[in-house]
Amino acid sequence: MYKPNDITYPLISWYKSNKRNLPWRNAFNHENAPYQILVSEFMLQQTTVATVLNYYDRFIERWPTNKDLSNATEDEVLEIWSGLGYYSRGINLLKTSKIIFHDYSNKIPKNIDILKTFPGVGEYMSSAIASIAYNLPSKAVDTNIQRVITRYYQLDFENPARNRKKVQDIVLLLTSNDSPRDLIQGLMDLGSSLCTPKLPKCEKCPLIRGCNSYKNSKFEFTLKKIKKIIPQRYGRVYLIERSDGSYLIERRPEKGLLAKTYQFPTTDWCEVKSPLDSPKSYQKMNVVGKVNHRFSHFTLELTVIKVDIESRDIKNIKVPQNGIWKKPNQLNQIGLSSLMKKASKYIKV
Repeated sequence: MYKPNDITYPLISWYKSNKRNLPWRNAFNHENAPYQILVSEFMLQQTTVATVLNYYDRFIERWPTNKDLSNATEDEVLEIWSGLGYYSRGINLLKTSKIIFHDYSNKIPKNIDILKTFPGVGEYMSSAIASIAYNLPSKAVDTNIQRVITRYYQLDFENPARNRKKVQDIVLLLTSNDSPRDLIQGLMDLGSSLCTPKLPKCEKCPLIRGCNSYKNSKFEFTLKKIKKIIPQRYGRVYLIERSDGSYLIERRPEKGLLAKTYQFPTTDWCEVKSPLDSPKSYQKMNVVGKVNHRFSHFTLELTVIKVDIESRDIKNIKVPQNGIWKKPNQLNQIGLSSLMKKASKYIKV
């Protein structure tokens, strides 16, 4: 049923002429290439290529090698990561870098089972690093690859676990046959550019001759999803100003949402507005604006309140004891989340 050459030859030929020009794809033979692949794969988790491109170059410029990154601090990494989201990825990348430097002589391992033991590196990422960085066979399957293979062989996709296992087995067979690096990246690019979830561009596809979905005119891939109601939460964020023009910030807990990032003091985020959030209550406060932010599982509305540390209003605010003071021009030097960056825009109001 599965004839590797039917896919590998036309796909790799197409890829060499149509591949995306991505910075981490340059100079694979360079000794630093595995590190660049490692960084890119951490950034690309649950994030689009277009978004990552805005961060990758700055990150590599700051830490060109794994050794450089291994000497960084969490605060420094979160500063560069700020706005990219899913901040635990940045922290796990730093932890992984330190492990590689200290325990593996600063050489990123080729072994998939070893790679999987690193913080934040799962089955897909370990396989992708092995294939892309070291040109080794693997079962690297992301959403694009899964869609292309499922359509080509017209596999059952209504059982996600069974489908993924089947696709992984096929990818291992394909990468064992010819150029794993080009094959994996070719499947990724094909899925993102031509074999898209809706309205695939079959007439331009290099695999059109052998594609069962094209032959049978059946391209369904995405299961119908029940529309979820996204909860709305509310809270307040305080811009507490000191007489020298500095503002109070604190670090979030080590675990949980936006872990270890810095924030202005906030209230709890609740699904029901507090009585203090009534227009009448706000008349007594210096409300300068609102911030709306979308997380993966809820949306948040924060009322931004500006407070002088010497004013009477401060007695009604829970001021963090471990807070630090920063001037407005210093806020970009710390790991403020994109949520708090939105709040910081009201400082000049």
